[in-house]
Amino acid sequence: MARPALADQPEARGTHRVSAGRTVVAAIALGTNLGDRAQHLERAVAALRRLPRTRVRGISSWLETEPVGGPVGQERYWNGAVLVDTELAPRELLDALLAIEAAEGRVRVAGVRDGPRTLDLDLLVHGDAVLDEPGLVLPHPRAEERAFVLEPLAEIAPGLRFPRSGSTVLEALANLRASGAERRVAPRAIASLGTPAEARAWCARERERGRRIGFVPTMGALHEGHLELVRRAARENDAAVVSVYVNPLQFDEKSDFDRYPRDFGSDVALLGPAGCAMAFTGTLAGFFAGLLGADGLLPVSLLVDPGPAAHGLEGALRPGHFAGVATIVDRLFDVVAPHVAYFGEKDFQQTLVVRDLARRRGAPPIVVCPTSREASGLARSSRNERLSNEQRAQAAAIFRALVSARAAWRSGERRADRLGAVMRAVLMDSALAVEYATVRDPDSWSADELAAPLERAQALIAVRLGGVRLIDNLRVDAPDPREPAA
Repeated sequence: MARPALADQPEARGTHRVSAGRTVVAAIALGTNLGDRAQHLERAVAALRRLPRTRVRGISSWLETEPVGGPVGQERYWNGAVLVDTELAPRELLDALLAIEAAEGRVRVAGVRDGPRTLDLDLLVHGDAVLDEPGLVLPHPRAEERAFVLEPLAEIAPGLRFPRSGSTVLEALANLRASGAERRVAPRAIASLGTPAEARAWCARERERGRRIGFVPTMGALHEGHLELVRRAARENDAAVVSVYVNPLQFDEKSDFDRYPRDFGSDVALLGPAGCAMAFTGTLAGFFAGLLGADGLLPVSLLVDPGPAAHGLEGALRPGHFAGVATIVDRLFDVVAPHVAYFGEKDFQQTLVVRDLARRRGAPPIVVCPTSREASGLARSSRNERLSNEQRAQAAAIFRALVSARAAWRSGERRADRLGAVMRAVLMDSALAVEYATVRDPDSWSADELAAPLERAQALIAVRLGGVRLIDNLRVDAPDPREPAA
């Protein structure tokens, strides 16, 4: 890929607009495809945390991709992104990145690009700097051309703008996809299986062929949020597998379970174009063959302990819910044995439970993907279909409340009770019945709000509207999420 002639553009040369000592936001891309890739990336993040006058404010999940360019036969890359606040000048930060590469054994060869590497750190954006200097071009000239750069960055900084084009990260990613330049997953004939036993055999055959399986568990009634997970699983793996099963173990209200929509055929019709290779469903008896009691129920002794992440909030309001989640997810992992599994961040506490479960099992890696939102900011959910147009408009207050907590955090508020009060003040002016509007440390979960000032903060809300229960959350100490349309 030829490097653009940036010097021909009037604003490109020598227009560094960052004043000395000013703190700016910088975005850094990370990549590796040699040796212990996880260790290389973890050590790189640790080194970034040690940089002077620099604070790490966001770290993406790791994205595994095929090599782009370079010699054939390379191993797959692990890519990610880190966002930092820094007082270092662009050249100072770049030199620090090169030193981190060298410490991991990276040797740069003049004129050689896209070859295998132990560690690659690219400075993508440094505040509003626009530079074209020997060895330093900002923003990075290929950042907006590469999905493996934009996708991790979109997880932590969707609203970050590239100074030259003016596009946000999300806009650049959408433009790349629309152009067809991104590696796309072609629609395929999908295997539609009706029992866990058939799914287990199908997945075993795929693994025997050396194919990598990405797994997306769902309860059906699929919407765009689910399909985003499936598309990602299809891009990053050889086969995307989706389970469609309304799990009775996780419903604390029978009426809610009875009302939950079920149309496996319609769901399968959506999954093929999204790149899914196999979808399966089943019954409680099929998932737990020979284990159900005479009453047709799973004995309590066989429920999986969901761990400490189940304490408080959803766990307190929905007794037994997370035990039901952990039990079926544990069984689904047994059936599919995926190389990686994908979950949406909208069910934040659930992602913590699932990650704890995966750690106890030793596998699979869990990728938590950003919440998919409607134009108003309302988190996509199967339950949204039960809302009238008027109720959808009212439900948009949930996201406004979350954004208000983020604004309070950025103004210096660090007390969980006060951040919660800010959200409740927004929700009180709506038609929503609030179950909770609170803040937790996402990396050190607690059943109750912490009294001490927080260093990290996840705002979480649960409400009821017209008999429909809605939940949402937002990492308020992270960069701005995509704002809802006006």
